Amino acid sequence: MNRRDAMQRVAFLMGGALSAPTMIAMLEGCTSNTATEATTSSFSFSPDYKNLVSEIAEIIIPKTSTPGAKDAGVGPFIEVMLKDCYMPAQQEHFKKGLDALEEASKKENGKKFLESTPEQQTALLKKFEQMANDEVRENSQPKKIVDNETGLIKDPKDPNPKKGEEAKQVAPPVPFFKLMKELTLLGYFTSEVGAKNALAYVAIPGRYDGCVKMTPGQKVWAL
Repeated sequence: MNRRDAMQRVAFLMGGALSAPTMIAMLEGCTSNTATEATTSSFSFSPDYKNLVSEIAEIIIPKTSTPGAKDAGVGPFIEVMLKDCYMPAQQEHFKKGLDALEEASKKENGKKFLESTPEQQTALLKKFEQMANDEVRENSQPKKIVDNETGLIKDPKDPNPKKGEEAKQVAPPVPFFKLMKELTLLGYFTSEVGAKNALAYVAIPGRYDGCVKMTPGQKVWAL
């Protein structure tokens, strides 16, 4: 399976398209260690950030009859993804989102996010989800458009489209909660825990059947 097919399958699992930065990061993930060594980021989460990210991920995918996001190690996965696959502007935008969440929690609930009740946490995250949706709409008509598959910048006034690092710098950052949710789903459903417990997993698939009847409540197949 090539990288593009893999992305399409993960996007299908997530119920929608991946954002442009994630698409570009995965497309460029085939580069050798030598090619990427010089651009390795020093980005990392503080202990408080680590706990906060893991808790938000657990709220998005809580532990029920199946393991939750914490069981799948989604928090550390998000940190690695941001460090290795995203530009500094996106990394800082994400951290600012975490800071904004803490400030909103102190203002509305009088305490930090992790000290708030589950109901207060959920209500606050819903507000941030709406804010992310509003931010997406505001950026829906950029002057320069990034092609999701090639990473090229399409500018009607520029006959020579930009690519690579220039392209990623021009693209607006993905809204905090949109990226948080996207990476949570990506990390969970591509983990061993998520694939074996939340999805229909077959270690050694048999023959390919192009038309299979679906039953009510049937799990999505692990891809």
